[in-house]
Amino acid sequence: MYTADKKLIDNVKSLEDEVFPVSEFLTEHPETGGNEKESCAYITEFLKKHGYQVESPYCGLVYSFRAWKETGREKKIAVMCEYDALPEIGHACGHSISCGISLLTALALEKTFPDFPYQIELVGTPGEETIGGKCVLTENGGFDRYEFAIMGHIDNVNASQMRNLACNDMFITFHGKSSHASSAPWKGRNALNAAELLMHGIALLRGQFKPFMQVHGVVAEGGSAPNVVPDTASLDYYTRAADLTELEELRGWIKRLAAGIADGIGVTCEIEQRYPTFAELYYNPPAIRAIKETFEALGEDVVEFETPGGSTDAGNVDMVIPAFHLQIKGVNAGTEMHTKEFEACMHGETGKATLLRGAKVIASYIARLAYEPGLFDAIKKSHDEYREKQRQAGENNFEGEE
Repeated sequence: MYTADKKLIDNVKSLEDEVFPVSEFLTEHPETGGNEKESCAYITEFLKKHGYQVESPYCGLVYSFRAWKETGREKKIAVMCEYDALPEIGHACGHSISCGISLLTALALEKTFPDFPYQIELVGTPGEETIGGKCVLTENGGFDRYEFAIMGHIDNVNASQMRNLACNDMFITFHGKSSHASSAPWKGRNALNAAELLMHGIALLRGQFKPFMQVHGVVAEGGSAPNVVPDTASLDYYTRAADLTELEELRGWIKRLAAGIADGIGVTCEIEQRYPTFAELYYNPPAIRAIKETFEALGEDVVEFETPGGSTDAGNVDMVIPAFHLQIKGVNAGTEMHTKEFEACMHGETGKATLLRGAKVIASYIARLAYEPGLFDAIKKSHDEYREKQRQAGENNFEGEE
């Protein structure tokens, strides 16, 4: 039976008032992905005042950072910080509190364990809601130096791990030929008809989808006027699946369907992937058990997600090293992310209580990984076996559309 380190918990509590102003600033000054100039500056100045060396930008990504205190320890871990917000509804994603949890975690571990076996580093990962900043950092080697990475995400329940789907986008454009829709429609080639057929075809394909395969999107362009045969039509779609292997399979079906439709009605088709592919997080059994025990030892209720949903760029970090993405309760059950009601809970005492809850759990779990014999070895073994299986399946070969 795991028992939380009392000194560590006391230090988390003692540092809470020092860290919460960072979360307050982020909550009150929301910046969307790619625009986190003030957020990044505020966080890095806070870290410099606490003795950290800061590299910003990190690995060529604007408004990212790496912060560390040189200890000479060979093994390093990354505590990830998110701080981008959503348009109009601010930190309805909870990133302002999540970032504070990461800062508080690092400071409390440093204060509690002067000879901690890992060098604890903070990595700022902007653009989670847009470009997937962690995808860029991973691609550029930003996590290669670390043993594992960890963060918390705010939700309406506590959970050991976000259970997510692999995801990427397909921007599908049909090109036809315009003509007058009444006097000479036979001279045209209707690109919108092709888009309609593809949407209908995808709907029919759903009967053959494997569990958790998803396709959803919108019509981005469908013509200019009712009396003109549309010569261009575009669909902006997301595809999701349980893992990268099945995601590629799903995309193959859609590509072949789109090509057949285009050939059949005499238009052309092009498919563009505009954003990075988000990998799935591995739902690592020994890690899930240990995190659940940690929540319970701190008197917290914890649930396990039965089915996956949503996607995150943290899955790309997990392609390289074990990545832990805990869900921290910060709102009442039934309050959903990306709503005004969710954002309201990031303020004041509710936000502060979430900060404390998250840092206690994550700091305690990191301490377990550092000091509990065999725990991280078992987690890494399970992780590496899963990823090797995926590599053998060729799932990580995403170079964009042909």
